[in-house]
Amino acid sequence: MLGAAAQAPGAAAHVTLQPTAGRPAELQRYRVIVPNERESQATTGVDLRMPAGITFALVESVEGWRTQIVKRGSSVAELRWRGGRVPPGGYAELRFIARNPVRTGAIAWKALQRYDDGSVVRWIGSSSSDTPAPTTHLSETAAPVDVVSTHGEAATGAPGQSSAAPAPAASSDGGGRDGLTLALAIVATVLAAAALGLQFRRGRA
Repeated sequence: MLGAAAQAPGAAAHVTLQPTAGRPAELQRYRVIVPNERESQATTGVDLRMPAGITFALVESVEGWRTQIVKRGSSVAELRWRGGRVPPGGYAELRFIARNPVRTGAIAWKALQRYDDGSVVRWIGSSSSDTPAPTTHLSETAAPVDVVSTHGEAATGAPGQSSAAPAPAASSDGGGRDGLTLALAIVATVLAAAALGLQFRRGRA
C-alpha cells in the first residue's frame, strides 16, 4: 500500500535531480537529492519512476539503503530505495547511472517520497505545481559527460547544472569507489563495442 498522500510542502523542499541537462542516448550519472522538510517524520523510502525509453541503469550502493531496479520488458521502469532514514531537517543524496532516451526535449522523473508514518508525497506534477517532478532537458548541444571520470565530482559544462560538488556517499567498503569506476569502464567498453559491431553489420548489409 502506498499510504495516504501527505500535504505537499513548498517547492523549495522538493525532490530534485542533477544534472538538469544531458545528451540523448548518452550514459549519464545522476544524483537524486531528497530533503526532509517534516518536523517529526523521517523519510524511509524513495521511488523514482524512469522516463520512457531508458533500457539501462545502475544504482550506486549507499550504506543503510536497499536498492531495487524494476524492469518491464526491456525497459527500466523504476528505481527503489528502502531501509534508510532521512531525519527531519536532513537530506539524502542517492546516485545512479542511466542511458538517456534517444530523443530531445524535457523528460520527467516522477518521484515518490515515503515517510515512516506511512504517508507519501508524490513529486509527479508539472514545473508550476506544488509537487513538481524532477526534469532533465535532453539536447544535442548539451556538454558531454564522462560517467567514468566524474564519480564523486560535480559534472561541468552542462547548462543548468549545480557547480557544487556532492558529498561522498557513505560506504562500508573502502575500495567501493575504485570498484565502481572499474565497473563503469567495463560497461562503457562493452556498450561501445556493441555499437561498433552494429555499425559494421549495417555496413555489410
